[in-house]
Amino acid sequence: MSTTKRSARKCSTSIASKIRKKLDSSDVHSDSKTKKIPKGNEKQSIKLSNDPNTSQVKQIKETTIYSATKAFDYTFYNRPCEELARALLGKKLVRLSDKGERLCGTIVETEAYLGHPDKGAHSYKGKTNKNEAMFLEPGTAYVYHIHSYCCMNISSKGDGAAVLLRALEPVENIPSMIKLRQKRTPGKTFKSHELCNGPSKLCLSLDVTKDQINKEDMTKSTKIWMENGDEIKPDRIVHCKRINISYAEEWVDKPLRYYIQGNKCVSKLDKEAEKAM
Repeated sequence: MSTTKRSARKCSTSIASKIRKKLDSSDVHSDSKTKKIPKGNEKQSIKLSNDPNTSQVKQIKETTIYSATKAFDYTFYNRPCEELARALLGKKLVRLSDKGERLCGTIVETEAYLGHPDKGAHSYKGKTNKNEAMFLEPGTAYVYHIHSYCCMNISSKGDGAAVLLRALEPVENIPSMIKLRQKRTPGKTFKSHELCNGPSKLCLSLDVTKDQINKEDMTKSTKIWMENGDEIKPDRIVHCKRINISYAEEWVDKPLRYYIQGNKCVSKLDKEAEKAM
């Protein structure tokens, strides 16, 4: 692990420890009274103050959102990139909107980018200001712009390694996802499987932007995180070459794209790869 990732890990561990201590026993002020909240009853603390904007309530509300989601921890993401790309299939990506609404979809397609020497990876030539998130702690969101759209990745074990999220199957609050898509194309109608069947489409549908999500630690974020979903058997996972990386020379044909066979939300099928299964 790099010095950057080790120091970030040490910092995040310290922060997580402090959060756990606060959840174990939190003092919440209601007018002039102070009430002790035992561990396991954190949700009640939000109702104890007449002023929902007090710093105490804000802090506990944020940790409650995180603790209630059963978000994946560091150990889930701290694995080789190819392994993480397969492990993410079937898991749920959750985005909490500014309105407090869960926008959620099941991951059905991913691509692995291995850092150096992968010529298809943004990190191939090393760390820059733009790709810094790829070098941060496993489980860090890396969001970048392409043609005025956004694409989202999640960092894995290994310097500069990250998994691109290529497609989701919408699960929760689909009408809200449709409205978000219609901001770009007013009046257009969308079928459910058309909402997130591409990396930029899923970012539009879940309101994933670089300003809000890039460099988010998904193990503790109250904006975006991963939750458990279906376990996908290995014989249902298609391994094939990645899409739109003609510049990657000998890496063009590497089988580093993975998708769930038979899922209609996949962005593009590879019939040859499916026949070879």
